[in-house]
Amino acid sequence: MGYHFELKGHPQIDQKDSADQQFLIISKTFYHQNNLPKDLSNQVDTLLKQSHWQISNITTNNSEERQANQLILQRRNITVVPEYNPLTQRPAAHPMRARVVGPSGEEIHVDEWGRIKVRFLFTRNEDHSHDGGAGANDNDTDSAWVDVLTPWAGEGYGARFLPRIGELVVVDFFAGDIDRPFVVGRIHEGYRYPTKFDDKGKLPDTKKLAGIKSKEYQGSGYNQLRFDDTTNQISSQLHSSHGATQLNLGNLSHPKETATSEGRGEGFELRTDQWGAVRAGQGLLLSTYAQDSASGNHLDVSETQSQLELSLNNTKALSEVAKHQQTDPLEVLENIKGFIETLTEQDPKKADAFKSAVMMLTSPNSIAMSTNSDVHLSADGQISQQAGESMNLSTQKSLIAHASAKISLFAAQEGARLFAGKGKIEIQAQGDAADLIARKGIQIISTEDTIYIISPKEIKLISDGTELKLNGSGVFATTGGLFEVKSGQQKLTSSASINPPSIDLPDCSAKQGHAAQNGSAKVIL
Repeated sequence: MGYHFELKGHPQIDQKDSADQQFLIISKTFYHQNNLPKDLSNQVDTLLKQSHWQISNITTNNSEERQANQLILQRRNITVVPEYNPLTQRPAAHPMRARVVGPSGEEIHVDEWGRIKVRFLFTRNEDHSHDGGAGANDNDTDSAWVDVLTPWAGEGYGARFLPRIGELVVVDFFAGDIDRPFVVGRIHEGYRYPTKFDDKGKLPDTKKLAGIKSKEYQGSGYNQLRFDDTTNQISSQLHSSHGATQLNLGNLSHPKETATSEGRGEGFELRTDQWGAVRAGQGLLLSTYAQDSASGNHLDVSETQSQLELSLNNTKALSEVAKHQQTDPLEVLENIKGFIETLTEQDPKKADAFKSAVMMLTSPNSIAMSTNSDVHLSADGQISQQAGESMNLSTQKSLIAHASAKISLFAAQEGARLFAGKGKIEIQAQGDAADLIARKGIQIISTEDTIYIISPKEIKLISDGTELKLNGSGVFATTGGLFEVKSGQQKLTSSASINPPSIDLPDCSAKQGHAAQNGSAKVIL
């Protein structure tokens, strides 16, 4: 093909001009057939038909000729125009670079499908002056909407990282069709440096860091998911620059300017410069009990439950002793038992779960709570405190306890002691009597001053059938035995009386009754 020749010896063509006798070969077809015996040739023809091979016999009139040539010719002086379909026969487009463009004042410009507009880097202003500069204006007139490839595109779900105006993207074309572009990715360039996590460091110094970092729309803040694969400093971080809010996991270290940085600790850290809240609608566990490699259920509180049950048994035994000694037993025992029961999941097929929205703080060692200001502890129900050893209270000022009903203290073994290093001790029963009872002796001693026993009505001293009674009528001594008085001197004078000092006690019971009648929560003394 592509050769030309001059045809001679044809009765019609020989009558033409010399230029019309020259032909250009457009196509050539050859036909060859083996010279086989007839029966074998028939078998071959049968097999060829069964194979459905497309074999054309170009010999004329189905002749027995075994060789033939077929030419398609065009007079040389006639221009040959190849067959052309502009929709299919076009140059294949290859990946090329473009810059994301959009309206002035915008940073992200997309449609409802997340498509963007671009300006190809090869475009020149002088080539696009015919259409108002569209294609080289660096705005949203430069292209139609262009699809953006995403690693995950579901119905209302998937991954979304929209290219922003000014970024450099790589555009490819479906089937090489220049009219079907799509963005396959983004690349950095001279003045658009690769991702700088924490706004620090640069490649290749920080090549062991990987992850995602975004940028605040028309601002300087950012969010990032950073993976640090540095040897012996492996960690991950979910971070928002607002309030330096972070969740740090692993072998924590300071943000890296170079290949390594100073360590900060191990484990996890949830922190913020702003406010924080932890909410769990079904219950919350804070524990320092070890669970190696997350081998157990996430709400496994078996150690704590055992400790609470042991504490409950000890507390219950001491409460029974108090009850036997005719004082008040503890009222909170059933509440503790009920709390322990909320920690148990009865269905063995289910993971451990609390039965109610309780919060548990537990540790195999110590728990400390400290503040430079106040601690407020409040409960609409009961507050229970148990200790396997001593319970200590210390304050640099006053220790004040109020009870709307009563105060009951019981020591089972070693007694009760009340001391005042300075100042006096006052014990008042403002609405009823006071009893001081001891199985053995009672001592009232003043080491430096007077002891007063005062009553506005009467004082009785009774011991083993003998009584000494003092009242406004006089002094009366009654005994069935000896009445003996020993003194260095005796002096009896005329009568005299002494007025006892007046002590005004608040009338609590009357004021409480009055408040109850009025439905008031306050008792004004």
